[in-house]
Amino acid sequence: MPIVSTESWTLELPDEWSAEHDDDVVVIGDEDGVSCLEISSLVLDEGEVGDEDLGEFARDLLDAGVRPRTARIGDWTGQLFEHDDADGHWREWFLRHGAHFVYAGYHCLPEHAGMDDAAIAEILATLEPR
Repeated sequence: MPIVSTESWTLELPDEWSAEHDDDVVVIGDEDGVSCLEISSLVLDEGEVGDEDLGEFARDLLDAGVRPRTARIGDWTGQLFEHDDADGHWREWFLRHGAHFVYAGYHCLPEHAGMDDAAIAEILATLEPR
């Protein structure tokens, strides 16, 4: 499995997925090109990321009335928002682990919703802070 590494995290990809670094975002796509996972992150200089920080990061979704579910991925905790908009079907994770914050946004066309859920879960399960 290929390993994707940034200054603040690493993860493994299944062979049929690839990653490109685009400024501060890692864009991960599958070989059929129907879906995309984008990951960005930040690490606090001091302290830990708290639930209130996650709420601020997700403010636009919360203000739009999208309700989160609790998310736990390995040692990461946070919120998962699942919704549809004009651009497609979205699953957005706002995760924290110590001083680390990670945003992972998966999107695809509505007709492909659910198709890559297992692969995305497999990818995110390998997410480790650095």
